[in-house]
Amino acid sequence: MFTSTELSQIKQFGQLIFTNPFSAKRLDMERQLLGSRHIQRYRVWHSLDGEPSVNGNLPAIAELCSHLVEKGLSLWEKGALSPHIELLETWDLLAIYWLFSKYSQAMSQNIYRATELEEKIALLYEVFQQDFARLILRIPRKRPTAYSAEKVFALCHQVHRAFNYIFDFIAGGTSPAAELRSTIWESIFTHDMGLYYRRLYGEMNQITTLITGESGTGKELAAQAISYSQFIPFDPAEKRFQFPYRECFHPVQLSAMPASLIESELFGHVKGAFTGAVADRQGPFETCHPCECVFLDEIGEVPLDVQVKLLRLLQTRQFRRVGDVELRSFGGKVIAATNSELAEGCRNGTFRQDLLFRICSDTIQTVPLRTLLDGQPEELRQFVTILAKRILSEGDVQPFVERCCKWIMDNLGMSYPWPGNVRELEQCLRNLLVRGNYTPLLKAKSLPDFDLGKQMADSGLTAEELVRKYVRTLHDRGHSVLKISQLSGLDRRTVKKHLA
Repeated sequence: MFTSTELSQIKQFGQLIFTNPFSAKRLDMERQLLGSRHIQRYRVWHSLDGEPSVNGNLPAIAELCSHLVEKGLSLWEKGALSPHIELLETWDLLAIYWLFSKYSQAMSQNIYRATELEEKIALLYEVFQQDFARLILRIPRKRPTAYSAEKVFALCHQVHRAFNYIFDFIAGGTSPAAELRSTIWESIFTHDMGLYYRRLYGEMNQITTLITGESGTGKELAAQAISYSQFIPFDPAEKRFQFPYRECFHPVQLSAMPASLIESELFGHVKGAFTGAVADRQGPFETCHPCECVFLDEIGEVPLDVQVKLLRLLQTRQFRRVGDVELRSFGGKVIAATNSELAEGCRNGTFRQDLLFRICSDTIQTVPLRTLLDGQPEELRQFVTILAKRILSEGDVQPFVERCCKWIMDNLGMSYPWPGNVRELEQCLRNLLVRGNYTPLLKAKSLPDFDLGKQMADSGLTAEELVRKYVRTLHDRGHSVLKISQLSGLDRRTVKKHLA
């Protein structure tokens, strides 16, 4: 039989598979699951010097999962396990984690290919289906399992797309970067992945996502990560996905259009609707598949009369082309973005309040570069390395990175606020490449004086609580107990006490 420890571990796997991988909770659960075998290296998934970091705990977790699965299969075969509902529910989730882990590399490799190879997907599904049957369908039950091979296969593929694109698009090892990755994950799967699998997987396109943040903070990258990670059903008869995920993103740059053309660009028009309309034209809402996303960049630029039609589209999922009377349906998802204060637009009459409340059901706030860097030279190096790889060939990257980081720290300092964010940093590197110098074009907004003592006094925390927060912040940045002890002047036993 399973020991009490093994039964507890099986339940923990059931929780692990539905936990946001970018959250601190996920890493805490890994520690709880592995105990003394857990490797503590950092608190967030991120890249180091532009290279993916490796979670050294995953092999041990996979090994433990395989042990539990093989023992369970042996016990099921001998009839030594009673097929009661609670055990079966946790067993199914353990089996799904095993499937996810086994096919992780093959799915990730397919995602990174220039085009999806349908024959590879078909072959992958065949062996996946066989394992699914062995682990789940052939287990004795009093009622059918809630899971199907094709849906679990589609969800595993979706999870791999989401993880890889969020990981690749959102750089940084600080807590704000980790929180942004975690927030984007929830925009795809919600905070309850169990409910997502049971029902919401087919309804997330009904929820509009609003991405706000300063210019140059990666709002479009966040939108792309969500778009590429939509749930796409898998057809088990045809052995292929119903839609290619790389075609799911449709950006519309509203700020680049004359106000008179925005309505036609969004909704399409019929021939003769206005001067120059020489033929019927479909807009992105009409051509959008249910698995696709329309990205409305700078939604604050939309004229009020078009805002009314957008509101109607989001409320009814229907619209009309310009000059037409026929109602047409929209089945996809809308992602909107802005670097302006829409609430201020509501107050001054340039943005409709009812539209704001319609698009804010899911919101993401991107993070400015100065916050992502958090005054840490290693974080500056991380971003410089990523951007340098876009500019130079591999052999020239590292010497250039060294020169750029030194120049920035010597001439701008780590306190420079980067008002143009990542876009400004990229242009800084190009200036350094061409002229060996960079002069900021934007005058950074002066930041309010920071009074640490006042902030501490206003926090309402005790001295003990303040020390605990300080220690945990250093720990979240990846520092060891010894390093925290050196930085804080605290005894190592005291540091461990605050981390317990």
